[in-house]
Amino acid sequence: MKKTVYTLLIISALGVLTAAYFWSSESGQDTLLKRVMTMAFNPTVPETVDGLTVTVCGSASPLGNAPDRAQACIAVVTPDHFFLFDVGARSPSRIRSAALPSARITGVFLTHFHSDHIADLPSFALNSWIQGRASALQVYGPPGVDQVVEGFNRAYQLDRGYRSAHHGTALLPLEAAQMQAQSFTPGEIVWRDDDLTITSFPVEHPPIDPAVGYRVDYKGRSVVISGDTNAANALFEAAQNADVLFHDALSRTVLDPMIEVASELGVERMQKIMVDVIDYHADASSLPRAAKAAGIRQLVFYHMVPVPVNDLTAKMFMRNLPDDIILAQDLHTFVLPAGSTDIIVHEP
Repeated sequence: MKKTVYTLLIISALGVLTAAYFWSSESGQDTLLKRVMTMAFNPTVPETVDGLTVTVCGSASPLGNAPDRAQACIAVVTPDHFFLFDVGARSPSRIRSAALPSARITGVFLTHFHSDHIADLPSFALNSWIQGRASALQVYGPPGVDQVVEGFNRAYQLDRGYRSAHHGTALLPLEAAQMQAQSFTPGEIVWRDDDLTITSFPVEHPPIDPAVGYRVDYKGRSVVISGDTNAANALFEAAQNADVLFHDALSRTVLDPMIEVASELGVERMQKIMVDVIDYHADASSLPRAAKAAGIRQLVFYHMVPVPVNDLTAKMFMRNLPDDIILAQDLHTFVLPAGSTDIIVHEP
């Protein structure tokens, strides 16, 4: 027994000394960095199943300080497709963390043009171009998308030119660098091939008009993404019998105490903003019954207002709600294999 203990102590001591060597010596530091970069340049790419793989790349709303959450972004991947729905601030870092195939992006779909849904669109365009995207990034959205895309293209025109001139057009061709807007009327089928269909539908986010959500259907599996909206009949009609609904959600149990404190402290500006958001986000308590009536199998809250920043606010968000609702976190992943009814959930 004593011999075993001594052996373990010696092994532990050697481990500490080895770690100290690598941390303190120049050659050790070089070795550690090379190992880290080897993993960075050859990331472990998640296996792409034949089905829908949905990753939450941004679960936050602007209301609430949540440094560990990006703003609105949902990624949908199949073996032959990669779509993004909104590209809010910080979401490109989540896309990289999830090792998603940015170079083969099929298209970006915008629900509306609030800044927290579009802020990092040009960053993703730049990143996917550098990673090897070979043609212009297709950006779909309701009327107004042309103005957004044109503005970003103009703002980044000098940047694109610098990078292409520096690294060469063979590596970074300018014709692949830009974004192309694809406008549609809400309610239309926006994208379709033999296996996958993306359908838009109008939602209620006044005074923003138009605002849309999307339904993705692939080989018998389906995902619905609300964008920002009140609890809208058009959404639940479009989401009939969907496997998973990602819906924005506002919690009065969290928001009301915040409004009360702002009032008591005389912080009138923030009080007004918090009161105003109530009328254009879905009350969380209104969603479970509507989702059940529509035959939706899994309800997931994302773009939560206010953002749950700790266990206390997450518990308050779920007060009086069914236990099977999922509060999305960044890098939450949902796998829906084709030819199955399984919903496989991977927590971050």
